Amino acid sequence: MNNIYKIIAFVSISAFFAFLAMKLESTFADKFSENILALLTTLFAINIASSTLIAGKLRDIQEKTGHQFIKTKKSLKNSFYEQIVLIAVAFIIGLVRESKYFEIIFDYESFKMTCNTVLFFIFISYLEIIRDIGKSLFDLLDFNDNK
Repeated sequence: MNNIYKIIAFVSISAFFAFLAMKLESTFADKFSENILALLTTLFAINIASSTLIAGKLRDIQEKTGHQFIKTKKSLKNSFYEQIVLIAVAFIIGLVRESKYFEIIFDYESFKMTCNTVLFFIFISYLEIIRDIGKSLFDLLDFNDNK
């Protein structure tokens, strides 16, 4: 249930930013959409490195304590797949966002705002993934083997 609330909050925030960018006639969303794939793939690489550190530390703790960390490993794996899906969706949105075909079929401003909302949602979701991985990393670094 918590994930549903998080998704609703992220969509709401994303829609607000997309609407604000449109009303302010800002070019930020256009520039952001041009650079989001490079940004996401860079963040993905950083997240993979962080996840590798987490997995290594978990393995060390597992060897010492015998705890399997099944939920944690599953969460790391799901985070990995989620990031790949978000990159793929950003690619598709970037592909259709500037399409002349969709400009003719749909109300272009609404379509562009919807695409911007999705791109902002993806970015906010990535920030949540980064926060989660960072929190896990620092929790593991603070882990005391004696407890």
